[in-house]
Amino acid sequence: MADFQQQGPITTLHRLVDSDGAEVSRFFDQRDVGKRVALILPCLISEFDGPALPRMVEQLGELDWLGRVIVGVDGADSNSFEAARTLITQLPQATTTVWNDDDAMKAFDQKLGIAAGSGKGRNLWRCVGVAAGFEEVDTIVVHDADISTYESSFVARLAQPIVDDRLGFDFVKGFYPRFDSAGLNGRLTRLLVGPLLESLISLAPENADLRYLGSFRYPLAGEFASRISVAQSIAMPEHWGVDISLLAAVKALGAGIAQTDLSDRYDHKHQLLSADNAEVGLHRMARDVISTLLSIAGRDIVDADTFDEKLQHAVSAHRANAISNGIPVNEDEELVAVKLFSQLIRETQRVLPPDLPSWDQLRCEFPGCVQDLAEVVDSQNTSPGAISSSP
Repeated sequence: MADFQQQGPITTLHRLVDSDGAEVSRFFDQRDVGKRVALILPCLISEFDGPALPRMVEQLGELDWLGRVIVGVDGADSNSFEAARTLITQLPQATTTVWNDDDAMKAFDQKLGIAAGSGKGRNLWRCVGVAAGFEEVDTIVVHDADISTYESSFVARLAQPIVDDRLGFDFVKGFYPRFDSAGLNGRLTRLLVGPLLESLISLAPENADLRYLGSFRYPLAGEFASRISVAQSIAMPEHWGVDISLLAAVKALGAGIAQTDLSDRYDHKHQLLSADNAEVGLHRMARDVISTLLSIAGRDIVDADTFDEKLQHAVSAHRANAISNGIPVNEDEELVAVKLFSQLIRETQRVLPPDLPSWDQLRCEFPGCVQDLAEVVDSQNTSPGAISSSP
C-alpha cells in the first residue's frame, strides 16, 4: 500500500489507486504527446540472449502511443548487431538501433576528441545525442535493459510528469522495492548509499546537495525521464556513479525534479559482490559510488565509525523488514557485503575519470556534430526512417 508522504526538496509521485494504465494511455493518445517521447535502452549485446530484454520488447509492443525506441548496443560484432536490430525493428514504434562498436562510430568519437572507451554512461551519452537529432523528440525515458519484472506502464509513469503541462517537471526518477523469493536485493543502495548519505548529512546537515540526494528513495535506479533540453546540457559520467551524478547535475541546472513509484516489486540482473576483485562487480561499483558521493560532499573521507553505526542500523532495519514480510534473510551474504563496504569507506578513494562533454558543448565546438552522428547511425540502420536529424 502506497503512502502519500512528501519528504525533502523533491516531489514524490505515489501510486495511490489501482490502475491498468488505460487512463494514462488515453492521455497520450488523445493529445498525441506520445509522439514526442523517445525510450532509450542502453544495453550489452549479451542481454539479447537473456530472458529479460526479449520480454521487455514484447511489453513495449503494447505502447502504440510511444513515438520512438532508441537502443544503444555495446559489445556487438556485425552479425550480432544485425540480429539485435532485427529484434528491435519488430516493434510498432519507429526504432533506431545504435552500434557503439562500429568502426565509423569510433572514428566519430575520435573526430570529437573523445578518447576510446565503453560502458553504460557512454552508451547513454551517445543515445542522448541520437535523440537530440529528432525534431519531434522533447522527452526521453531511460530504462536498464535487464529488468526481469518489467511492465510497459513504466514508460508512461516516467514520461507523464514531464509531458503533462499540469505537472510540468523536467526530470523524473523511478523508485521501487527490490526483492525476490530468495530475499532482499539492492545491496549497494541499502547497505552503502543509504548509510553513507546519512553519515555525510550528520557531518554537514547544512549541505543542501546531500539532503537533496537523501530524499530519493532509490538514487541508483537506472530508470528516469528527462526533457531532452536538460539531458543534452549534462556532461555525462562514464563511471558507475553515473546515476547519482545525474541527480546532482539536474539539481545544479535548477530543473523541476520528481520521483515516481514504478512498481510494487522490481528486479533485474544481480551483480556479483566480487569481494576479492576491485575491478568488477559490486566491488567496482561501490568504489565509484563512494568517490562520487564524497566528491559531491566536498570531502576526501567520511568518519568510518559514524558510517559503521549507520550501516549496522541499516542491517538491523532491513532484517526486521524482511522477517515481517516473510522474506528470507541472507545473513551470511549481508555480512560479506557489510565487511566490504566498511573496508572501502576506509580506503583512499580513486580519482574518477573526466565526464564526457555535453551535447550542447559539443554543438558549440563542433557545429553539425549531431547531424554527423545521425549519419553514422543511419548507415547502421537499413529500415526506412530509422534516423532523421534536425536541420
